[in-house]
Amino acid sequence: MGRLTKIVLKGLALLIALALVAGITYERFGCMRDRRRLPQIGRSVDIGGRTLNISCLGTGSPSVIFESGGDAPGLGWTSYQAEVAKFTEACWYDRAGIGWSDSGPYPRTSAAIARDLHALLKNAGVPPPYVLAGASFGGMNSRVYAELYPAEVAGLVLIDSGHEDEPLRAPKFYLARTAPRYLWRPLDLVFRTAAFVGLIRLTESSSAPNKNFSQMNPEEMIAALRRQPKSVVANITTGVVLPESYDEARAIRTLGDIPLIVLTAGTPYDFGDPELNRQAAAYQQVWIHELQAGLARLSTHGRQIVVPDANHGTIPQELSVSAIREVVGQVRAEGASQ
Repeated sequence: MGRLTKIVLKGLALLIALALVAGITYERFGCMRDRRRLPQIGRSVDIGGRTLNISCLGTGSPSVIFESGGDAPGLGWTSYQAEVAKFTEACWYDRAGIGWSDSGPYPRTSAAIARDLHALLKNAGVPPPYVLAGASFGGMNSRVYAELYPAEVAGLVLIDSGHEDEPLRAPKFYLARTAPRYLWRPLDLVFRTAAFVGLIRLTESSSAPNKNFSQMNPEEMIAALRRQPKSVVANITTGVVLPESYDEARAIRTLGDIPLIVLTAGTPYDFGDPELNRQAAAYQQVWIHELQAGLARLSTHGRQIVVPDANHGTIPQELSVSAIREVVGQVRAEGASQ
């Protein structure tokens, strides 16, 4: 029996080793296929042993830097960039692990993201001052950047920006569960390992699997980028440490007197349930009149624009571009008067 047990254990160990080799090989080939199927838009810039992807158009100062929400790649800003580039330089980028950027080290908090962006802009040769345009989670990152590098930020446009008090004020069905702090690092390691051995790729269905990038519409392009294992892991691990990002944003007491426009969605999502919709409508009033209004008060030159018929994801592009144009104009006017 002892000999049989040893044989079984050795067999299991061999099977596990073979499975790991197969999984790693599968992931390597998948990454090679991604590179062929999703040719890079933008350019890779080294920020110290890893690269981030950035794309800039236009000329002029201040430069407008777009900061995406959630796990959205910077490519989603292309149409905004084209309009803003008509009056100044406009840049979008991919955060670590997203789009065409390399993964970044733990933890992926707003401060870590801001430090990455600072190194990227410096090494990419995009000089300050900047107007940061951040949507959702990207709005929170933009505020943290302005706190860390105040001499570089001349203005802000927050597009229905995330807020640190959401966990305290939002209905429970709005909120994702958060893991205890002692599990944050282990969870990060687990998901990174799962990606390395091919498990994430195995569970993610490919968007438009038989199409090359040139054959995809914009929605399919973005969906394909989001389904890359590194992007899936980046989104999960950034969410794991989200409470830390909230704390970083909560520490910001003032943004001084920089031009600031806060665009706020005036309509909640329709959840298809009367009780959930009632709670969502009540929270939307808190969102508009307390949380988002409070963001506008961070600067003595801040103002809020409520967009009545828009929800969190549907604030019209033309309003965002108009707000960016206004802030850029204010920055230039202030520069001319000094």
